[in-house]
Order: sequence, then structure tokens, then C-alpha cells
Amino acid sequence: MALTVGLLAPQGAQATAPPVEPAGPPTTEVTVDEANPFLPENRNLSDCVGMLQRPGCGSEARGGWHQNVVAIVMVTGLLLVFGRVAWGIRRSQRRYSDEPA
Repeated sequence: MALTVGLLAPQGAQATAPPVEPAGPPTTEVTVDEANPFLPENRNLSDCVGMLQRPGCGSEARGGWHQNVVAIVMVTGLLLVFGRVAWGIRRSQRRYSDEPA
């Protein structure tokens, strides 16, 4: 029934949504006293933007033992994965070379 009603309706007759009035400007509350610990406090920020970190642009909040632990875990995981792949390749090559032709 719905299909026949849709086929018989004229092409220009479409349901339209009522116009939506835009709301006022969005309000965001940002506290000024919370500074970003990763930005330099005593240098112009535009002096520190670039591909390489320039001297004096870093922060004491960056790095530390947490970053070292993450790096060690990542390298260990990569070594395990690539070691397992190499072991599997060697094992399959050994099996292939041991088979009688």
C-alpha cells in the first residue's frame, strides 16, 4: 500500500522538515589558571614551532621514566614479533629442504 502511494504521489511533493533556527554562539568555559605543562612558559610559542624541537622550547613535564618504559615495551614487542616471524620462516625453509624430491 505504501509503495503505491509513493508511486502515485507527484514528483514535487516531498515532505520537508521545518526550518531550524541556529542557536546562539556556543559557550565554552575555559579556566585560565590551568596552563598547558608542555608549552614553554618563558618563550614565544611561535619561536618553538617547527619540525625539530629547538633548545629551550621543551618542558620538564615531557619525557621521564614513563616514556622510557613505553619505549622499552615497544622495542621488546617488535623484537618478539619479528623474531617469531624469522623463526617461522626458517622452520618452513628447513621443512621444505628436508622433503625428498
